[in-house]
Amino acid sequence: MQKKEKIRLIIYILYCTLMLLGLFVRPATTNDYLTYWEDVAAHLNPIPFETIIYFHRILGYNLPFGVYAQVLGNLIGNVVLFVPFGFFLVGIKEKTRRPLWKVLLYSSLIIIVIELLQMFTLRGYCDIDDLILNEVGVAIGYLIRKFYIRKTDKTIVVTEPNNK
Repeated sequence: MQKKEKIRLIIYILYCTLMLLGLFVRPATTNDYLTYWEDVAAHLNPIPFETIIYFHRILGYNLPFGVYAQVLGNLIGNVVLFVPFGFFLVGIKEKTRRPLWKVLLYSSLIIIVIELLQMFTLRGYCDIDDLILNEVGVAIGYLIRKFYIRKTDKTIVVTEPNNK
């Protein structure tokens, strides 16, 4: 493994560790009036774009700044926090270059597991909109990495002169 690849791997492990700590090392959000399974069900949103539309509507009201910060933090944070994931899932090694569909498939599976764990541990909500926004972040990270690879690729393309 080359030095660049080792550095990428260390950064990726650090990123994943910080993400997991941020997602799971926090108090559970429980409701004392619900059973565990009722609470789990309350932590699930399977309807696509419901939360995004709700948050978009909130932004149209004259509310305190803290509400706007929380809404924008949720929407933008769900995208931005997964950009590095897409960047690294392309491949840690120089020669590993996964196509976009594989990166989105792998990341979807991982994000679904994270969302389900958040729901069952009551450490967050299992929201399909989180998956959608996270995947947007992964795709952005993928595109940034592809652009980076293209700019730093040292291969030389030799073409034949055009003889007419």
